[in-house]
Amino acid sequence: MHHIGRERVIYMLRARRLASVAVVASLAVAGLSACRSEPSVVAYLGDTKVTDARVQEVYDEVQEKFVAPPGAPAGQPVRVPISRTDVAAALVSSQVLAQVAKERSVSLPADLQLAEYAGSLSLPENTEYVRLFAETDGYVRVLREKLQNAPEPSDEDLREVFDVLVATEQVNAAGTFEEFKSSLPPQNKQLVQTAAAVRNEIVKAADAMDIRINPRYQPLGIPVLQFQTQNGEVRPLLTAKLGSDEAAPVVDIR
Repeated sequence: MHHIGRERVIYMLRARRLASVAVVASLAVAGLSACRSEPSVVAYLGDTKVTDARVQEVYDEVQEKFVAPPGAPAGQPVRVPISRTDVAAALVSSQVLAQVAKERSVSLPADLQLAEYAGSLSLPENTEYVRLFAETDGYVRVLREKLQNAPEPSDEDLREVFDVLVATEQVNAAGTFEEFKSSLPPQNKQLVQTAAAVRNEIVKAADAMDIRINPRYQPLGIPVLQFQTQNGEVRPLLTAKLGSDEAAPVVDIR
């Protein structure tokens, strides 16, 4: 099978299609830095800082308001599947995508359908993490709509998709890239086309914003095209990488 199943391709962790709350982590982030700056900095976005204190504030609300989803074993503790790194990812991506949307003259829908996301995340809809999650998804969707007439995806873009699908055993590993490319349905090719265009816009805006990520949080990126595996996991197909390879400056105050 050399195509992406249409029902398994999603834009940006669409809440209605999440198989498990465990897949809400959109960004590949590594862990909390042990630096001793006050406040400790997770990421620099030009003159703007995302601090550890800010991450902790949102994370504490998640811990306080999380409700075990229906079907959870009775009488057993339920692990909250949203970590500090997920929160940090949401805070960074929401700011980057807001800038891209401004440059492209698009805005979020008036109704973000927070209740729908809240249900999938097992959190009240007035929780800040729900809003950040919904905004991130919304920005990617409106940008994809804006960039429908983008250039066709390059072989490099398609090969990135192919390699992920092979690695996750979603296509026959014995098949060739050329076979995959020639058999890709037009609607799925269009998905790669708009996703690649959004990724390029994000990378361009991120460069202009002079984003620097704490080394312990690298690599960090925003998935712009994802798919759902046969066992329900959500995996990125194309990702906009953020931040340079240089370490973000961290002040060691003793």
